[in-house]
Amino acid sequence: MKFVQRRAGRYEFRFPLPDDLAGKTAPPPWPDALAVLVNVRTGRFKTELIRSLKTNDGPTADRRVLAHIAEAQRLVEQARRFLRDGPVASISADQIAALARDHEIHLLGQDEAIRAKGLGLNMARDEEAPHDGLGMTLDDVRAYRLLVDELDRYTRQQAAQLRPGPSTSSFVNRAVEARGIVLAPDDPAWRQLELAFVKAQRDALAGIRARLDGEDVATPQRPAEPTGLALTAALRLWAEAGGAGARKPQPSSIAEAEGAVRRFVELHGDMPISAITKAHARAFRDSLVQLPKALPARLGRLPLPELLKQDLGKYPRRNAQTINKTLALLSGVLARAERDGHFEALSAWTNPFHVGFDVAPAEREPYEPFSTGELQRLFASPVFARGERPVGGRGEAAYWFPLIAQSAAPAAPRSRS
Repeated sequence: MKFVQRRAGRYEFRFPLPDDLAGKTAPPPWPDALAVLVNVRTGRFKTELIRSLKTNDGPTADRRVLAHIAEAQRLVEQARRFLRDGPVASISADQIAALARDHEIHLLGQDEAIRAKGLGLNMARDEEAPHDGLGMTLDDVRAYRLLVDELDRYTRQQAAQLRPGPSTSSFVNRAVEARGIVLAPDDPAWRQLELAFVKAQRDALAGIRARLDGEDVATPQRPAEPTGLALTAALRLWAEAGGAGARKPQPSSIAEAEGAVRRFVELHGDMPISAITKAHARAFRDSLVQLPKALPARLGRLPLPELLKQDLGKYPRRNAQTINKTLALLSGVLARAERDGHFEALSAWTNPFHVGFDVAPAEREPYEPFSTGELQRLFASPVFARGERPVGGRGEAAYWFPLIAQSAAPAAPRSRS
């Protein structure tokens, strides 16, 4: 079979990358899904992929390699699109425009406040015109005009050079943080935001200069903050699923969804579902990556932001499939809300929780092994401890199915205690 090689008695998948990718520079930020193709140290695409097929049997290796081939070819096509089209910004053009517009409104509003109160300058010590806090003195206007002219010159210089300055970057940082948007340092959205803020600042300063010339320039009204169904309320609607006879989620799924929503709320607050963006979902996903499969009770009770500050390195991490399952549950909660019409006010809406990881078919597992604590709870249940056979568990099936599942599952690590 092509792409199969044998080394040290074991079979491997070996896939040479095509010439248009092999050894070529991979400009950051590359998507997470392409990380397996990139040599992080050199910043270039690898020349080949090698993966163990975890067998020393030839026919088994030939079967297993098919999934690897399909996955490698998909990654090659994705890498070619990345080189052709460049990285994709993680926030939409509408979000960038809204943030920039909010910056312009903020600057014009600040100008209104300054002009209404004045600065209190009276260089000539004119006792006939004391400053009374109502409007600006002539000296105020002269000094303020000098400041505005200098800011306008500086802003136009940034626009001409397409090089936003430190002050603009500071405005962008504060705006992004206030909106709960999390961007990687090398995300291309930063530059798009900074250039949009430069334009917004230039427009605001043009309005302020017109005001200093006596023109009437109104400050635009801020758009209304998103309102509507909160995430916890959407979870309740999803769990209840209607009246008698309606198809409802399984109790275990409801419990998992409640845990996921609780963690999301700890990170971002109980947001209106119409305000949740892919940036929020991605930040939540990346937080889950840092969480172990199981935690001691004293840590498990901590809110997510506090928990992430702890040293969790000694605990085994959860795998990508588990994280994808959590995201799928939250996606289902919002999909139910969409069917009920809670996103009709938005011109366009896509489910923000569609940010799961790509898992190679050969690496997919149908389940994770039970932890020691889960096994202890299972065998302490009335079925095993007292020999009960519940009707809902189909009698003897309640006893035998867990045992059969354990015989097929990977062995849990033994305790040394």
